[in-house]
Amino acid sequence: MGCMYLDKVFAIGDIHGCYSLLESILSRWNPVEEQLVFLGDYLDRGPESLKVLQKVMQLSQDYDVVTLSGNHERLFLGWLEKPEELSEYYFNPKVGGAATVQSFINNPAFNIATSNYSVKELTTKIQKEQTKVIEFIKVLRRFYLWGPFLFVHAGISPLEENFRDTREEDFYWIREEFYKNPHKAKEIVVFGHTPTVLLNEDKSSDVWLSPCQKKLGIDGGGAIFEQGQLHGVVFTKGSREITIHSVGLTTELTTKTKELTL
Repeated sequence: MGCMYLDKVFAIGDIHGCYSLLESILSRWNPVEEQLVFLGDYLDRGPESLKVLQKVMQLSQDYDVVTLSGNHERLFLGWLEKPEELSEYYFNPKVGGAATVQSFINNPAFNIATSNYSVKELTTKIQKEQTKVIEFIKVLRRFYLWGPFLFVHAGISPLEENFRDTREEDFYWIREEFYKNPHKAKEIVVFGHTPTVLLNEDKSSDVWLSPCQKKLGIDGGGAIFEQGQLHGVVFTKGSREITIHSVGLTTELTTKTKELTL
């Protein structure tokens, strides 16, 4: 459920199969002081989705970790149920499902592009061989509330004073309606899903703070954009200062602080 007695949270944005970036960011996490929170989108696009999920599962066994679901976990579960209907969409390079399937089939010689497997055979094989991983994905959470901060994957309805009244799908999928409009709920929303390259005026992949100061976007697009980053952001109870750890496929691990107006 999350350790409410810890005075700090260490929140990690969308990983998308980039295991090396995850390992780098985790090197800055202090499990004694910081509650670890994952905002979802562990898989798709990057080459090591299964390895990322197994790492997150191991951390969940060893520590009291908060693991949220992203829209890509929802897509993966949907594909497992209806492969004939959803494979064309899921395997689209923009979605990146083919990389996930490649990582789940534990055979270096396997190539999804030249495989003789039907998509139904692929889903059957994955469901049989990776039962524990799939069960883990099925029970991922929608949100995590910690003091004034609400951690979600995509956002909340800007129209609801009680964020819990947000439609379930919006927790995973909402975009412009959320980030372009101030929300009525009192919480400061920390979210992933929308790469900050699309939010920052300077087109950087740095953490984004909304003009209303109540939204913090931490999806640095590390698996999508050439200058993308994976962020690990530390929040401290009673403090306006956050610490931002960042690493990219082409950039070194850096740490900086930022002041919030609470």
